[in-house]
Amino acid sequence: MFGEERTTNRRKSVEWYTPAWIFEALALPFDMDPASPHDMETAVPAKIKYTVYDDGLNRPWAGRVWLNPPYGPDTGLWMRKMAGHGCGVALVFARTDARWFQECLASSDAVLFVAGRIEFVPGRENAHKKSRCGAGSAFFAWGPDSVQGLRRLTGCGALFAREGVR
Repeated sequence: MFGEERTTNRRKSVEWYTPAWIFEALALPFDMDPASPHDMETAVPAKIKYTVYDDGLNRPWAGRVWLNPPYGPDTGLWMRKMAGHGCGVALVFARTDARWFQECLASSDAVLFVAGRIEFVPGRENAHKKSRCGAGSAFFAWGPDSVQGLRRLTGCGALFAREGVR
């Protein structure tokens, strides 16, 4: 897919969860979370949640999607699928030099660059590790409702929206 090979699914958790305050601020319902953690329930307000065992990358997506993809070599695959889906919000490291990041900048309706670092919630297998991520983050939005959600987060960083998108 897009000239990159997909790595094998990993069953060990290296998952970090999006904190609840983000969803409270976005104030958006989500139809789907295709990269939901498998080892505990999270604050993601999504009707359908796929874990690594469901292989959400290769399943069909529908409605407004929340995506906090697995970080690493497969991030570009997830983000390209999100861009192709075109409806929802994604939270990723601000890897502005990555090709997938540039492609998402070109296709999304808005991007919010987070000021500072997000303190993520560690999974069970990471409970002993620090929770503040080691890099800056960015939110991408596709669709007018998703852009409005990012507008509610503007106190957290700088928002750039396409002209004509409310």
